[in-house]
Amino acid sequence: MRTKSILGLLMCIALMFCLYTVPSANAASAEEEVLQVITNWAKASIASDFKLFSSLYLHSPKTSQVHPSAGIPFLYKGWEVIEKDWEPTFKNPTGTVDISIHNPDITMLGDNAAVVALYEIVTATSITGEETITQHRVTRVLQKVDGKWVIVHDHASDLPLK
Repeated sequence: MRTKSILGLLMCIALMFCLYTVPSANAASAEEEVLQVITNWAKASIASDFKLFSSLYLHSPKTSQVHPSAGIPFLYKGWEVIEKDWEPTFKNPTGTVDISIHNPDITMLGDNAAVVALYEIVTATSITGEETITQHRVTRVLQKVDGKWVIVHDHASDLPLK
């Protein structure tokens, strides 16, 4: 009887060990977490949610952006500069915007860094109903900081419409 009890206890311990070491089905992979940041970027832009948008970036002087709508010629450097460019757009929308993301390609550069290349279509509709469609090639560099993926560099360039 004692042998059966010990064997049963060992089997329970082995089962618990197996359950402990197997990753949870709900645990997201790094690629999925990075893709969620990219998806949230589009959601924040569509909803004019600057709080969400801001939460997706590293608030650092090292954060940078090259963007076709930028008011200065080449490179925004530092979160404060990027924030000054984007915040008015979110606070005073001049219509609606829809952003669709296509073919996101995630390259992990290690456990804490990733590059995402994608194609996006932005459809902006002004208050008067005028529609403008732009297409962008986008590259975003993300870094995992304090357990959270954030954008540290954002680059977009316009593509001509055909």
